[in-house]
Amino acid sequence: MLKLFTPVISAIIGSEVQAATQRAKRSAILYTIMAVALLTGTFFLLMALFFALMMHFGLIIAALIITAGCVVLAILAFIINRVMDNAEKRRLEERRAAIDTNAALTAAAVAAVPTLLKKPLLTLALPVAGLLAVSLLSKDKKSDSTQKKDQGS
Repeated sequence: MLKLFTPVISAIIGSEVQAATQRAKRSAILYTIMAVALLTGTFFLLMALFFALMMHFGLIIAALIITAGCVVLAILAFIINRVMDNAEKRRLEERRAAIDTNAALTAAAVAAVPTLLKKPLLTLALPVAGLLAVSLLSKDKKSDSTQKKDQGS
């Protein structure tokens, strides 16, 4: 029975792969055209700026002004990149710490279950304690997200 569906499935998968390949090629070509057009436009914008500065300040000063502007732009881009990398590292460390805390709490809870199940009164209190813990943890997460929204505003 499955042998009957094999040609149909392979045809569907093949056409999907072919369509995805064609979309990727088309996107690559269009992005290349856009990049070339943007670089050409930027080049001519810089040339126009150079000629305007050259007419006002002279040849050497105009070249120095454009060079200084490009260096400042590169330094700003570098600083922004470093700040964004550090922020991403900090967020990643916070996520790892939260995961580690949750894993430790889960391991402690799993380790405590056999002991708690041996005593009948604690067995009845276990679901209540679990609900209480979940509600407290969810309130902490809500208050953290509210504080982050308040700080962002």
